[in-house]
Amino acid sequence: MDKSCTRCGKCCLHMRRYMVIERSIGEAQHYCLFSLTKERFRARIGEDYLTAFRDKDSMNQYPEACPFLRQDQESFYCTIYSSRPEHCKKFICS
Repeated sequence: MDKSCTRCGKCCLHMRRYMVIERSIGEAQHYCLFSLTKERFRARIGEDYLTAFRDKDSMNQYPEACPFLRQDQESFYCTIYSSRPEHCKKFICS
């Protein structure tokens, strides 16, 4: 069975309380805590996603979503995909 991402966003739509931005270093780098696992990591916004990340209002309809999740027409994407925490890397969509 193919477990590749379908960009449905279901994995991230209720993660805001667990994905905590503790400190920002500019607009593209953030020190974060993933509170479920206590993992601290440095999130880097992908250059292609910086404009979308700046648009905080675009996710107003999803107030519980991960702060790094954004919507593109009818699908979702992670603005820190290459630097996401280990929990996110290991997630398998079912």
